[in-house]
Amino acid sequence: MMNRRKFMASAAAAAAPLGTVSATQTPTGRQRMPDAESFDPWVEILADAIRNNVRELHRHSGCRLLAVIKNNANGIGLRAIGPILDPMDEVYGLAVARVDEALALREVGVSKPIVLMAHASPEEAEVLVRAGVTLSPFHDDALPTLEAIAKRVGHPVSVHPYIDTGMNRVGMPYRRALPWLKALAASPGVTIDGTYTMFSGAKRNGESFDETHLARFLTLVDEARTSGIELGLLHGAPSGQVTSLPSSFQLDLIRPGGAIYGLVANRTDPEGREIMDIQTVFRLRARVSRVEELEPGDGVSFGHSYIAERPTWIAALPIGHTDGYPRPAQGQEVDGKTFARIGDRLYPIIAIVSSNHTIVEIGDEKTVSVGDVATLIGPDAPEIEPRAVAVATGFDREYWIMTKLNALLTRKVV
Repeated sequence: MMNRRKFMASAAAAAAPLGTVSATQTPTGRQRMPDAESFDPWVEILADAIRNNVRELHRHSGCRLLAVIKNNANGIGLRAIGPILDPMDEVYGLAVARVDEALALREVGVSKPIVLMAHASPEEAEVLVRAGVTLSPFHDDALPTLEAIAKRVGHPVSVHPYIDTGMNRVGMPYRRALPWLKALAASPGVTIDGTYTMFSGAKRNGESFDETHLARFLTLVDEARTSGIELGLLHGAPSGQVTSLPSSFQLDLIRPGGAIYGLVANRTDPEGREIMDIQTVFRLRARVSRVEELEPGDGVSFGHSYIAERPTWIAALPIGHTDGYPRPAQGQEVDGKTFARIGDRLYPIIAIVSSNHTIVEIGDEKTVSVGDVATLIGPDAPEIEPRAVAVATGFDREYWIMTKLNALLTRKVV
């Protein structure tokens, strides 16, 4: 088990400058900058689309955002997304669910509040406090730990207490939260800068349970304020409730994640009316690495699930399912509904998508060359938008593709 001194030392080493966000960390920990003409695949991040989505969320709700960028910003790339969000007036701060995520945001220069929406060990919690990260206590015995950290660092610990209003996953149960909050507020070692809950999106007897979550939370807030307890900024609504629970806008902040990253479900309300212009924020790209002509009867890739019926040009893309492109994205299984866009044309994906290769059918004529850029997922055509690729490959929602993008792929902000 790592002692506190070793943990602190490793955290300090991790805080070394990273250079630009397009640098890729090697397994040895060293940074390298891929060549501009590299044949390694990459994720292209559309900064203007991210800013648009944040402004749309703010416009619709009237609330500032505690932007959730956990899970590597839904797979898009936390180290790239953080600096895009940090200067925005609409953004109060950023929220994560892992210790390393919080520290990574500080490493890339994020200066706004960062909230860890998870439990941390006492050693990790102290590292986070020294990095200016806000903790989310929810255990009955949280106060002694917080006070001990405050004594060691020489200032009160900033917290956003997490209240469980019926999700029964994480949080201090609302039924016994009031005396616990009172003790936190009375401690000189603690500063309550915010308080929050989470909505389940559950349906009970045909009725939304989210209104119950909100009512329980607001009742607790009223009781706390009557008792003289200041709870700071209140928040609860993730992306789904931003679209479905407008009553949550009476809280100080919204707490979206997926909507920032372009999940199309957040464009409409429960009745299907478009309420926000939520845009796709990334492209998954690779360069053509090989172009060849097949003869009739030639098979392609493992199992020869594709066999040429006539002379046919094909192109190999050095990107596969380990990079995050879904393995079922092959024409034989999905009736030719997945494509790569090369230049201004769409070409169908054929054969097995292997760990590092995807094959596209070019056709009767050689219309692409080695080095051409292919977009497998992106906003440039309806057929390759994230939602379309997800549906075509059986993943239902683009979330299940985005979150599987390989974290080691280079992220290029454009």
